[in-house]
Formats: sequence, C-alpha cells, structure tokens
Amino acid sequence: MDGALVWVDGARCTGCGLCVESCPVGALALVDGIARVDEEACTGCGACIDVCPEGAIEPVVQGEIVLAPERPVPAVYRPGPLVQAAGAALTVAGVGLLTRVARALVRAVSRWLARQPVVPRSAVGRRTSAEPPAGAGRRARHRRRGR
Repeated sequence: MDGALVWVDGARCTGCGLCVESCPVGALALVDGIARVDEEACTGCGACIDVCPEGAIEPVVQGEIVLAPERPVPAVYRPGPLVQAAGAALTVAGVGLLTRVARALVRAVSRWLARQPVVPRSAVGRRTSAEPPAGAGRRARHRRRGR
C-alpha cells in the first residue's frame, strides 16, 4: 500500500472487530460500535482492508492536485453602429425586393388563370352548337364569290 492511510465508512461498518484484531500496529479501535482509524499510528499496510467482510475499510488515495490551465474567455461580438445601419438597410431592401417578387408572381398567376382554355385535338373535328357552320370561313366565302 506504500504508506497510504485507510478510512472507515461508518454507514457500512457493523462493528465486528475483525479489522481491530488484524491490524499489526493497533491503529484501529472500536468506538461506539464503529471502527476508527488512528491516522498517526496507521502505516497503510492494508491488512484491515482484506479482512473486513462488509468492505467498509478503503484506502485513502492521495494525489497531487494539478490545476487546469485557464482557458481564454472568448470575446463577445458587439457590432458597431456602421454594421447595425448596414444591417437595417439590407433588411429594408430585402423586404422591398420580396414585395416586388410577390407582385410579379401574382400577376403571372392571374394571367395564367385568365388565358383561354386549349381545345383538345380530339374535339377539333366535332361541332358544338356555339360554333358557326362549316364553310362559313373566309376561304368558303371567296370560293362562293369566285375569287
């Protein structure tokens, strides 16, 4: 154990006394039914850790505390007055452009909806009641007049 001390978890210790009997230097004693460690007398041999049936005795791990290097605080971006004015101008220009595009789209859709329906090719040879009789066109008139 290389000189490491031990500590007793009072919540798990049942006060059986096996650790007190196994300690070669007498660094453990039962106080109010719980094992206590005399830190000055403890050599950290670990004999008490192995005999505790409840696992209430654990080694104290000592180490060196190493501070982490400080990280630089990131700078907060604060736009200047010129950038703020430019952002506002771009916003106004963008809104104006969007309204122009929306108007053009409305005009295109309204023209598309208002155009005359295309007569399908299958209906070209058929006559409807609204159509003039065959031979009423310019060629037929010219033929009749002899031109």
